[in-house]
Parts: sequence; C-alpha cells; structure tokens
Amino acid sequence: DVQEFLLYDFFAPEGHVNEDVFAYSNSAGSERALVLYHNRFATARGWIKGSVAYSVKVEEGERPLVRQNLGQGLKLHNDSAFFCIFRDHLTGLEYIRNSKELWDQGLYAELGAYKCHVFLDWHEVQDNEWHQYAHLADYLGGRGVPSIQEALREVFLQPVHYPFKETSRNAS
Repeated sequence: DVQEFLLYDFFAPEGHVNEDVFAYSNSAGSERALVLYHNRFATARGWIKGSVAYSVKVEEGERPLVRQNLGQGLKLHNDSAFFCIFRDHLTGLEYIRNSKELWDQGLYAELGAYKCHVFLDWHEVQDNEWHQYAHLADYLGGRGVPSIQEALREVFLQPVHYPFKETSRNAS
C-alpha cells in the first residue's frame, strides 16, 4: 500500500540536500519501515528530517503542498518519555532513539558507497521512573546492538558485575 508512503530529503552536515541518497518510509497498520539507499561511489552522512512536499486534496480544486517530519511520517509520539526501538534488516542490529528527538531533529545516518539501511520492526516503549531507556540510549550513543533488551540488562547489571571482574582480575 502506498497511502502512507513518504519520500524524505537527506541533509548533509553542510546543510544542502544530498540528492544521491534516497530515503523513504511506509507503513501499513502497526508495521513501519524506513529505507535509505546511497546511489553513488562515495560516503554520505547526514540527517533525515522532513518529507519532500506533496499535495493533498482539501477542497474541490484545492491541492496545497504539505510536508511531514520524520516523527509524523513514522507515527511516533511527540514525547521525550517515549523511545523507538527498530532493527536494521540487513545487519540484524537493533537501535534505540528518543521519539521526541526524531520529531525535532530527525535521524542521523552514514552510508558507504551503494549501501543501504532497511529499518523495520519499529515499536515504541515508554521510559520508566528510573529512565532506563534514556540511560541506554545515551550509553549506546547511536550504535546498534544485537539486542536492545540484552543491552538494557547488561547496562544495569554493570554495577554488580564490575566488582566481581575487578576481584577476579586482582586474584590472578
């Protein structure tokens, strides 16, 4: 289905649109996907922030151009208490990003020559009173991991594991 399809501009750090990167999202029901493809023998890095303009029918004969930001396009909460977890289909790595940051700043990505990302399995989680997801997102700093849930356990067991590692290291 293409009713929810959006094409996005990919902004290089210098501020111009990199026309060599194709970025689009689509969704059906609760399933969402974001695809990025770099169509050049070079390295590309930058931000996906907003869609390209498209027309919508509001009244007979009227078709104004509108844009959506990435958060709108992926139907995310515009709330800093929510975090998105998604998986790159090609690498199998999972990522976590703050939903509000995706609304406000977009998604940063780096792509090698003729490389792509296919981000699937988008779901949002609400952070808890201990801000575990916020801590994990800060700790990972945008890096992907095989499992967000496993990384969450490891990060919060570090205070327990560290003294044991030090004890065994000193005993050797």
